[in-house]
Amino acid sequence: MRKISLALIIAFVLLFGLTLFGTQAKAETVKFKVTSYITKVEAIPVPDVEGHILLIGERRGVAAFEDGSAAAYHTRATCDLTKFQGPCQGYTDLTYPDGSKTIVKYRCTFEIPAGKKLPTLKGEGEFIKGTGRFEGIKGTASFSGYQITPYGKETKGDLVINVTSTYTVPSK
Repeated sequence: MRKISLALIIAFVLLFGLTLFGTQAKAETVKFKVTSYITKVEAIPVPDVEGHILLIGERRGVAAFEDGSAAAYHTRATCDLTKFQGPCQGYTDLTYPDGSKTIVKYRCTFEIPAGKKLPTLKGEGEFIKGTGRFEGIKGTASFSGYQITPYGKETKGDLVINVTSTYTVPSK
């Protein structure tokens, strides 16, 4: 009887362990480059110091992945900038050709490097939702980038961002 009980316990532990192993996903690291431009922007002056604004805006563009695939990029942000430098926060979604989507909540900082006229940015974020093949996504993203044109009538503040994201998606 004792041998049967021990065998049942071992079988149960193995079965339970394999079940856990089968439902866990391996973390994946993905790198991609985003190019985007401003589609909506509103700046509200703050009268405390010269050049202080509260900004709300939206950008659209394309995320190009290292493997050659792509996704539509859409972000919305609020920023507290003085002379176009300061913190921003927002939400970015990527929509893939199969209809799947990921959404990241992020924080970043814009700054204008010495001797330059256009800002750079650096930030990080966290996946807050996924749909389709990304249902249940968990993970983080880090990014840095630079603006290549100013915002105006002829150019729309074109921006290039390099992103590294690491995430897991539960096995189905």
